[in-house]
Amino acid sequence: MSKTLLTTTGLLAGAAAFLAVNLLSDRTLSGARADLTANGLYTVSEGARNVVRRLQEPVTLRLYYSGSAAADIPQVRTYAQRVKGLLAEFASASGGKLRLVEIDPEPFSEDEDAATAAGIQPMALRDRPDPLYFGLQASGSTDEAEVIPFLDPSRETSLEYEVTRIIHKLGNPEQPVLAVVSALPLAGRQAMPWMGVQEEPGYQVYAELQDVFDVRQVMPSGTALPEDTDLLLVAHPKGVSDDLLYAIDQFILRGGHALILVDPWCESDRPPSDPNDPMAQFTAERSSSLGRLFDAWGLALADGVFLGDPGTALTLQAGERRQPIAHLWYQELGPDNFDHDDVLTQSLPSIVLSTPGHLMLAEGAAVRLLPLVSTTGEAGEISTSAVQFMPDPQRILAEFVPNAGVSPIAARVQGKVQSAFPDGHPARPPVAEGQEPPAPDPAFRAESDGEINVIVVADADLLADAFWVSRQNLFGQEIVMVRAGNGDFVLAALDNLSGSNDLISVRSRVRYERPFTVMQDLQREADARFARTAEDLEAQLRETETKLNALQAQKEDGASLILSPEQQAEIERFQEERLATRKRLRDVQYDLRRDIEGLKTSIKLVNIGLVPALLALVAVSLAGVRRRRRA
Repeated sequence: MSKTLLTTTGLLAGAAAFLAVNLLSDRTLSGARADLTANGLYTVSEGARNVVRRLQEPVTLRLYYSGSAAADIPQVRTYAQRVKGLLAEFASASGGKLRLVEIDPEPFSEDEDAATAAGIQPMALRDRPDPLYFGLQASGSTDEAEVIPFLDPSRETSLEYEVTRIIHKLGNPEQPVLAVVSALPLAGRQAMPWMGVQEEPGYQVYAELQDVFDVRQVMPSGTALPEDTDLLLVAHPKGVSDDLLYAIDQFILRGGHALILVDPWCESDRPPSDPNDPMAQFTAERSSSLGRLFDAWGLALADGVFLGDPGTALTLQAGERRQPIAHLWYQELGPDNFDHDDVLTQSLPSIVLSTPGHLMLAEGAAVRLLPLVSTTGEAGEISTSAVQFMPDPQRILAEFVPNAGVSPIAARVQGKVQSAFPDGHPARPPVAEGQEPPAPDPAFRAESDGEINVIVVADADLLADAFWVSRQNLFGQEIVMVRAGNGDFVLAALDNLSGSNDLISVRSRVRYERPFTVMQDLQREADARFARTAEDLEAQLRETETKLNALQAQKEDGASLILSPEQQAEIERFQEERLATRKRLRDVQYDLRRDIEGLKTSIKLVNIGLVPALLALVAVSLAGVRRRRRA
C-alpha cells in the first residue's frame, strides 16, 4: 500500500508541476523565442524592429489565408507557415503596438466579403471551386490602410521589407515633400519661339511622382531648398549655384535622403537653338555632376567619358544599307545587371539608358559604394566626343576597347562624411585681418550626424520618355505604353529613400529553399557524362556519313541505287556502333538512378532506423547504469 500511495502521489505531484510550469511560462515567457533555422526565417532585422518599436499609433495586421483551399498546395501551405511566424515576430517585437489577426475567408462568408473589400486578390485554383485568398492588410487608427493583395511565394525575399514599408507608411501617413532640382524640363516647357524654344510635354516619371509625393520644383539657379523638404531628387544638376549646392550639402548631412542622377553626356538635355550660331546645340555643355560634394565624399564621376558595353548595347539599324549594328552608347540592362539582394532591384525587369558614366571611389574615400546596377565585364570607357557630332556606331564599335570591367552605374552611397563647405555658407563675407570672425551658424553641420543614405545614378537620360514609354492615341485618348522599368526604378528608389534609415537598412532575405546539393552534383555529373557520350555519337554519325558520301562518289554512273559491299559493311558497322552507344547512354542513366536511389535509401535508413536505434541504445544504457547503481 505504501508503494502504491507513493506512486500515486508522485504522479499527481508531477501533473501539478507540469500544469504549474506551463501556466507560469505562458505568463512570463510568452515573448521568449528561439529561431533555430539556418537562415533566420522567423527573425526580423534590427531595422524592422526599430520601425515597429517607434510606432506612435497602434497598427493591426490582418492575414487573410484560405487554409482549406491551400491544403493540397504544399508550396503555399509551407510558405503560409513561414509568413505567420514572421508576422508573429513583428507583433512580438512591437511591444504591443502591432496586433496580428488571422482570418480564414470561407466561401460565402462575411470574412470573404471583408477580404474582397480590403483588396485581397482571390486566386482561382484548378479542379477546385473555391478560390484561394492569401493576402495582408495593415490598418492604423485612422481610415488609412495598406494592402498586399497576394503573398506570392516567389517574392519571399522581399516579404520583410514590404511588411516593414507598409507599417512605416501607416506610422507616417502624410505625403512626403519631394524637392526636385533639375536642369531638365521634367514638368514640361512652354513654347518661346522668339528664343528658339519649342513646347515640350512633361516627363511621364514626373507625373507619376506627383501621385505619390508633394513635389516642389527648385531651379538650379535657386539658393535654398523648401524648409519642409523630406526627400530630395537631383536630376542632371547642371549649373547649380553654390548657395543651392550648400543647401543640398547641409540637407544630406542632417540625415536627409537623396536620389542623385548625374550624367557625363545627357542626350535629353537639348539647349534652345540659336539662329546666329547653328552649332550651339552641339557644342553646349551637357554634362553634370556634384563635383564639390563628390570630392568631399570621395566619390568620382570619370570626366569626359562614358561606359560602352557590348553585352547590353542596343542593336539598331544604321548606315546607308540600314544594317543592324550595336550602338554602344544605348544600353538595355536586365536582371543579370542588377543586385538581387537589394529590395530595390530584385524585381526590376529592365532599364534603358544612354551614355552612362563611370562611378569610382577615390583613394581614402569616406563612403562605400553598394552597386545596384552594373555593367557586364565587357564594358569600356568611350570619349563623350565620339557621340557629340553625328556618332558613327560602326567606327565606335571598331575602336572600342573593353577596359572597365564590371562597373557600377547606380549604387547606394553610405558613410560618415565631412561637409563640402568647411567654412560655412559660401556667401559669408571674408574676414578682414584683425577682425573676429562672425558667430558660426548654429544650424551648420561640419560633418554628417550619422551615415548618409544616398543613391547615385550615373545617367539622367533614363528619366526621358523616349527611353522607357511610348504614347499612342486610341479613339482620342492618349495611352501610355511602358517598355522598360525606368519609372519603376525611380519610384522604387524614392519610395525606399522616403523611409527612415531603419527601413532602408532592411534588405532582401535569403531564400528558403535548401536544395539537396549532393543529388544536384550527381545529376550534373551524370548530365555531363551523358552529354559527352551523345557528342561522341554525333561525331561518329558525322564521320560515317562522310565516308558514305565518299563511297557514293566513287560509284559508276547509273548505279546510284545499288549499294556496294563496302557501303553495306560500313552501314552495318555504324548500326552496331549506334546500338553500343545507346547501350552506354542507358548505362549512364541507370548509374545515375542507382546512385540517387542509393543515396535516398541511405538517408531513409539514417532517419528511420539509425536515429531511433541510437536513442534506444542510449535509453538502454541509461537504464543499465541506473540498475547498477541500485544494485
